[in-house]
Amino acid sequence: MAKSNSTTNNVLNESRNRRISSLRQLPKSWIIIAIVFYCASLVTVGLLAGLLPRRVQYITVLETSSLPTTVTQNPSECVEDECNSRLLSDLIVDSYELEYICNDIKQTTMEGQVTINFQLRQPIKQLIYHAKNMVELQDAILFENDVQHAISMKRYLPNDYLSLRLVNNSLFPTSQYKLKQKFVINLLNPSIGFYQSLFEDTNEINGTLLATKFRATEARRVFPCFDEPRFKAQYKITLIHPQNTISLSNFPILTQSVENNSLRTTFAETFRMSTYAVSWAILPETYGKISDNDQSPTVTIWARQEPTKKNHTTLALDVATNAIPFYKNYFNVTEALPPKKDILAIANMATTAMESSGLITYREERIIYDEKIATTYQKQQFADIVAHEIAHSWFGNYVSCKWWDDLWFSEVMVSWLCRKTFANKYSDWNMELQILTDDTISAMWDDAKPYSHPIAVGNAMSIPEILSYLDGLTYSKGISLMRMVEKIVGEKGFQRSLQEYLRTNAFNVADLNQFYSTVLGNLTNGREFMKSWLDEMNYPLVTIDLQTEINSTKLIFTQSRFIISDTFNTTNLNQNYRWKIYLDCTLSRNNSNSERLRFVLENEQSIEFLPENEYSWVKCNRDFQSFHVTKYPSNSIQSFSSIIKAQPTFFSIEDQINLLQDTFLLAYKGLGDYLDPLLIVDSLGKTSMTEYVQWRTFQYHWDILADLIDHLPDILTKFQNFAIQQILSNGRTVENITSLSLQDNHNSKLVKSLQFALLCRMNYSDALDKASLLFRSIPKGYFNNTNNDINVPADFLSTVYTYHLKTDDDENDWNQMYQYYQISRTSHEQTRALMAISFTKNTDRLNRLLNDGLTGGPYAIKRQDYFTMMGYMSRHVIGRDIAWNFYKNNYTNLVDTFTLQNFRFGSAILSIARTFEKESYLDEMNDLFAKYPNAGVGQSARQQAIDQVKMNIHWVNTREQNLRAALDSIALS
Repeated sequence: MAKSNSTTNNVLNESRNRRISSLRQLPKSWIIIAIVFYCASLVTVGLLAGLLPRRVQYITVLETSSLPTTVTQNPSECVEDECNSRLLSDLIVDSYELEYICNDIKQTTMEGQVTINFQLRQPIKQLIYHAKNMVELQDAILFENDVQHAISMKRYLPNDYLSLRLVNNSLFPTSQYKLKQKFVINLLNPSIGFYQSLFEDTNEINGTLLATKFRATEARRVFPCFDEPRFKAQYKITLIHPQNTISLSNFPILTQSVENNSLRTTFAETFRMSTYAVSWAILPETYGKISDNDQSPTVTIWARQEPTKKNHTTLALDVATNAIPFYKNYFNVTEALPPKKDILAIANMATTAMESSGLITYREERIIYDEKIATTYQKQQFADIVAHEIAHSWFGNYVSCKWWDDLWFSEVMVSWLCRKTFANKYSDWNMELQILTDDTISAMWDDAKPYSHPIAVGNAMSIPEILSYLDGLTYSKGISLMRMVEKIVGEKGFQRSLQEYLRTNAFNVADLNQFYSTVLGNLTNGREFMKSWLDEMNYPLVTIDLQTEINSTKLIFTQSRFIISDTFNTTNLNQNYRWKIYLDCTLSRNNSNSERLRFVLENEQSIEFLPENEYSWVKCNRDFQSFHVTKYPSNSIQSFSSIIKAQPTFFSIEDQINLLQDTFLLAYKGLGDYLDPLLIVDSLGKTSMTEYVQWRTFQYHWDILADLIDHLPDILTKFQNFAIQQILSNGRTVENITSLSLQDNHNSKLVKSLQFALLCRMNYSDALDKASLLFRSIPKGYFNNTNNDINVPADFLSTVYTYHLKTDDDENDWNQMYQYYQISRTSHEQTRALMAISFTKNTDRLNRLLNDGLTGGPYAIKRQDYFTMMGYMSRHVIGRDIAWNFYKNNYTNLVDTFTLQNFRFGSAILSIARTFEKESYLDEMNDLFAKYPNAGVGQSARQQAIDQVKMNIHWVNTREQNLRAALDSIALS
């Protein structure tokens, strides 16, 4: 039990003292008689109800609210409906009335009370609802049509249940009910429930605020409730708080008055919401804010004074006020919006954001934009997060999932739709196009392994298990599939289907099959089509065979499962699984006359005859709309390369990216020649490779190869030279790449940042010299948190820090950066500094970092950064062996320090071993794991690391020579 603060304890103690005083005034004989009668009543009730389980204790609740809190001695045994992890009651929750008393914003517990109005639609024996980990919980008082019932209450802790029964053991009849309950909650939960958050503001003044985060199942920590998404209700919230504080909630303030030197603030009743969407906060009156009152609803950004005064919250306001009108028009639904939108930045919020309707909370670092230190890419990430959470007003709040197994849908849907909000005001950002490089390309790499997982998960799983699947792969693959559906049906068809879905399920929960059938109904069976993609991990390889005869063409399409390496054990996979693949192909002979072929490939193979036309090539997956790999007939890539050179705009940018993706994946697997992707890259580089997404696709795959080739000296120079030549083609120089001007738009800045970083990674001497020159231009005072201008564009900072410290063995610079990591006030700069000091080639300094972080102390690597640092260290040649040897030799010390239940420790082996390319490393890993077989939460990470090393060894043995030959061939062309 958490320690209560003195104010709360005084209130509770006074209540208890009054009850004790009243009892003392009664004659002792009356008290004895009452006790005997009370015990006899319990026995009678027990007999009437039948033999109760011995480990379950019921406490009778008489018709009074001043009884001591119910205590269940053995709350681990369930009875009837308590044994189900989901609530079974057929009821409608009408409303909640909540009230909290905050006497001091720094108090650690808080009193509250709830009134729940609901309707039972079927008679039930047990009325079950949720409450969890409360400091104190008084017994429930239940009214049926204003008539109070005598009830018993019991807890079942494994499911966070409170269970009510009528004392006469009869059924609760179908009727209207009102449930009242008082409680005391803990405010020291780290960023969940109703929690306390500390921050430091201007002039190092410490501050405190109180905020809420209820998703997925944390509302039950804060008030007794029916804590499942389907039980939507209206909320009327009252906060009693100090006069020098500000209170916020989902809806605007309805009334506010002064009572006993405190403010009593009651908010307008909300529309119907799930429990996890409810939100409120109490802030110090000095908290900063900016507003746009010209918009409906009004948008206000709340943040600490320091970033507010420096205008670092203006980007969030601009994005919000741009996104809301777009969504209103796109969905053609305005009732999903509350009368106002508060956006609250919280310095130490554990998660990125929480989309509660009307009051959205964000981790401060994700929406505070300082152009001096935030890159162009980070700028669009900040904007994307703001637009993403606002979209949840429609998907997630207005229409919600029935159960958490469908949560992925609202997340990926808003992740896709939020990109559309930037098309007008921020058109040069190309945010929709960047879905391919932000999500699709990386998802296809991760999903091509047998330990991937499907997007849809079984609802028989527990909530923590379901939420564990809501990872980066689910987001990225899910977004890619939503984009695929829109590409298939068209933008307007997709939009109309979304509008119908929202109208049909307004303020309710929805069945996703309805949406699938609506959006894809004219094409195919929508439910079955989506099921084939959502219920299975991995994705298909489509192999095309093109056969021509006089005036006719025959195409043979064959699908199979694509796995990135033959080293994986795939016995657990269904090799006969077949996806429903929408194929959209372009066929041509002379590039001017082309034909489109569109159909759904449902079986293993399909043969398409095209009479009266003789085609020489076919390009499928038009505009990279589908989530699959295509293997073309021989000589096709040569044809595509020639077309790109002759007609640079013949293929869309999406098609060009698709060709790069397919050829790199197939070459890695061994199903294609590495000359194929190099031809495409070379053709683009000589003609039209100006878009960030083109360069990013190339960089993504080149980085994967570089992780191995950094350790393969025979091919390293050729490999580096190819990338350098592509970047410096068409007259580019390091000087003009690192010079930003007003003529550089958003895309140009992204390209230059990427090119400079890649040149440095490829060890290009001019780029490395430029990195050191730019580092020397930074005033020394900047690294002491002064207000000096940095003189280096933020887009180059990470590259400048990292490669200067990697190539220049200056101890003073390294010590300065180590200190900067410890004192920097921004997480972005801390991350850059951490990477930079981890990239030094000085082995003494690398060992110092490892030892400092393990021993701890105020001037060491922070514990939460320790394994991130080891990962950075493992990404360069010298650091890799230093990190691995330290990990092996200090394994028991690491276990003692971090424990086997630490997820960062458990997964660290993945980043340390990701570039191992020799059998000797594999032997060392197996020896270590055999010596310490208990991996705790890192068991699966160990197996994945073993699989990765086997894959690396296989690539070196089977694919290095092919890449070397391809580099030689392209150099001669």
